[in-house]
Amino acid sequence: MSTPCARLFKIGKIHYTAPTTAAKTRITQINHPITVKELLTTVDLDELATKFKQKAIESHRFRKRTNIYDYVFARLAGANRHSLVEDILETHKSFDDITKEGFAVRIIFLYGTAGMLGHARKLFDEMPQLNCERTILSFNALLRAGVKSKRFNEVYEIFREYRSKLSLSLSVISYNTVIHALCEMGSLSEAMEMLDELKKNGLQPSVITFNILLEAFYRKRGFLGGERLWTMMEEDNVCRDIHSYNLTLEALVNQGELSTAVILFDVLVDEGLKPNPITFNIFIKGYYDQGNVNEGIKWYKALLESENVPNRMTFSTLVPELCRIGEYELAFDLTKKMFRRQFVVDEAMLQLVVNELVKKSMILEAEELVELGKTNNFVQYNLTLYPEQVTATGAEQN
Repeated sequence: MSTPCARLFKIGKIHYTAPTTAAKTRITQINHPITVKELLTTVDLDELATKFKQKAIESHRFRKRTNIYDYVFARLAGANRHSLVEDILETHKSFDDITKEGFAVRIIFLYGTAGMLGHARKLFDEMPQLNCERTILSFNALLRAGVKSKRFNEVYEIFREYRSKLSLSLSVISYNTVIHALCEMGSLSEAMEMLDELKKNGLQPSVITFNILLEAFYRKRGFLGGERLWTMMEEDNVCRDIHSYNLTLEALVNQGELSTAVILFDVLVDEGLKPNPITFNIFIKGYYDQGNVNEGIKWYKALLESENVPNRMTFSTLVPELCRIGEYELAFDLTKKMFRRQFVVDEAMLQLVVNELVKKSMILEAEELVELGKTNNFVQYNLTLYPEQVTATGAEQN
């Protein structure tokens, strides 16, 4: 088992320390030390919350396990159990850890992940009473919580209100977060004004600053909309990264300028940047959309030769076309790569590959995929061979 969730299930017991008297009154007691495996295998969310609080009280070391926190709170937030999120995180204010800004930042961001910006803001306001220093670190966490909560208009309001109230020395991260929120709102003019303010305050925009803006301008105004920013990166001595190029390549391809995109691809390689799977997927999809499947396959093979690995986007783009044009070996090989990499992909598309392999008498290959679907560590796929097709195919062979 090699997936993140699978690795969590391998974690053993964590050191037990006795809960405080005050803590005992806050939760239903469990008469044995809770193991992490027990937490992660608990189905009922109310029971999970009770056990989680007990474990947090038991162990200071457990409270440092950010991966487990992320996993559990993602489950609670995904089920919209906000009352359980609040119940657990409010308990954490009684721990000595709360006097450390890093611990408070984690709680603020967990509230943001659960879409509970009001609670994140409340904790930020309470930090002085909790003997926890507020610096630009926790302020940036509050802004990020707003973005994570998709409360983009409030991010800008928080930025304006607190920066004057607290006399904080803002960082590029602060501005990047606000620019991101403004771009998500479609307020591109205001985002550009924020970029100007960033520079006026003596800060240097980063490649992340420009990538946020590039993505928004390309999305809203097309390729020409982002050209001004491409030029500004040169003027501000900001080195473009592979994400910058991918955004521009995608904008060109979406505009039908595949030949220009190929030239730009050569430029990024000459500059020493390494294309990633997203880079190749842009060309694969671009050529398929134009009906040039063979050229798309060439880019897929180039992806493999570059020592990159295909991802979900590669699979969903390639598989239907490979099956349509009879490239069953390639479809089979790509599907096995998806299982090997533990990617979650569309079951209907996996079944399509199995069906086509059966039709073409590639029974052993089809059986292998069905078995891989059953034994996959992350998601078990209910793939079938369609016995009537197998029988008919076998009869034809005989």
